[in-house]
Amino acid sequence: MNIFDFDFDISFKIPRFKEKMRVAVTGLSKSGKSVFLTSLIYQLLADDKIDYVHQKSKKKFNVKLMPPESSIARFDYYNFVREFRSKNPTWPKSTKSVTKTTLEITVKSSYSWIENKKIDLELIDYPGEWLLDLDMQGRNFEDWSMNNLELALKDLRLKLSKEYIRMINSIDLYSKSDEEIDEKIVEKYKEYLLKCYEKGLSFIQPGRLLQPGDLSNDPILLFSPLPAPQIISNIDENSVYARFKERYKRYVKDVVKKLHLDHFQNFDTQIVLIDLLKTLENSKESFEDMRYSIKKILENFTYGKNNFITKLFGLKIERVIFAATKADLIPKNQIEEYKKLLEDMIYDIKRELDVEHIETDVTVIASVKCAQTVYTKIEGEEKACLKGVIEGEEESCIYYPGELPKSLKSEDLWNREFKFPNFKPPRFPQTNTQAPPHIRMDRIIYNILKDKL
Repeated sequence: MNIFDFDFDISFKIPRFKEKMRVAVTGLSKSGKSVFLTSLIYQLLADDKIDYVHQKSKKKFNVKLMPPESSIARFDYYNFVREFRSKNPTWPKSTKSVTKTTLEITVKSSYSWIENKKIDLELIDYPGEWLLDLDMQGRNFEDWSMNNLELALKDLRLKLSKEYIRMINSIDLYSKSDEEIDEKIVEKYKEYLLKCYEKGLSFIQPGRLLQPGDLSNDPILLFSPLPAPQIISNIDENSVYARFKERYKRYVKDVVKKLHLDHFQNFDTQIVLIDLLKTLENSKESFEDMRYSIKKILENFTYGKNNFITKLFGLKIERVIFAATKADLIPKNQIEEYKKLLEDMIYDIKRELDVEHIETDVTVIASVKCAQTVYTKIEGEEKACLKGVIEGEEESCIYYPGELPKSLKSEDLWNREFKFPNFKPPRFPQTNTQAPPHIRMDRIIYNILKDKL
């Protein structure tokens, strides 16, 4: 961490207003948001492995973690670091609520007669499951149900949703009924969503059904998609359909819209974390489902350059950084192929959402590097492999994950077999001035801060 030699000989310095920068850290469940935030905060505080930032900015700066606000939970940074530093380090648990962490960055002034610049860097993190629910805004229950039931009858989901579809087809959804049946229907729908999650599918609504947060056991979550009757007037006000429809309306109004209004305003930069490896391990359906989910999330943000008017009525996001996570699970000689796959994945998304006119960056990162690239012979041919300690094991091993294609258009892509093991995290240094190893975190930190430094 840099300590400045401030000049106290000058009695007066030109004051500067403190600047603020808000960064939305978004991504689907298991994309690595908690690890990313822990590493980003640690790297800035330690200032040990971010030489790239100083080389590019040519600035000296000091960073401190600000006290939490009473209105919003702070990211559980200290506990995560404590777990990383233990003798048997563990990966952070998924975020269960919206969190905000503020870092105060003091940038040394180039002139002794001007005060040092101070920047509040606000990092806002959201549970991945909640992000997908933003798509429910503007949809009535009939439209939302039709969309989710159509998905349930396609491709891989058809087999997974069979029991839920059979249940709702066997019940009179539109006549008067006891509320006891509601919980059974929703439980069966939840089982279907869990199967989707286990198969690497990403589009899951309502996300709070799997990650309820403060809504655990709340009856507002007792709804699921139902087929609309041919004649609307046949719906009894005490029927399953009527009750589900009413709860859906309250959920969108009181939970989804409130989340959007309270926490999705005035961002400068958005980081979109993507676990592309999960889709390669699973199937083409998993890949397409993830691309569809990311597009649905991004549709809820406003992109564009800010001017005087937009600053009055709410900032637009000026920069989007797409980052494929877990790059340490790819041998280093395949990193560029990994980046190309991400570029292929988001090409259509960028065009459809009209974000090509703003600054976008595509990168691959490992927030915390837990595996090394080694070369070994397999069936007489030298291959780039990974060396690390797999979770559940005590000793390191060498693992061949497979070879990435040059493009998503490669004909044999979905015929290849990939397996990316879950490696244990490395033990973090026991001092705050030494940071854990990473891949390209210094690049992403510079891309976030470059306009402010």
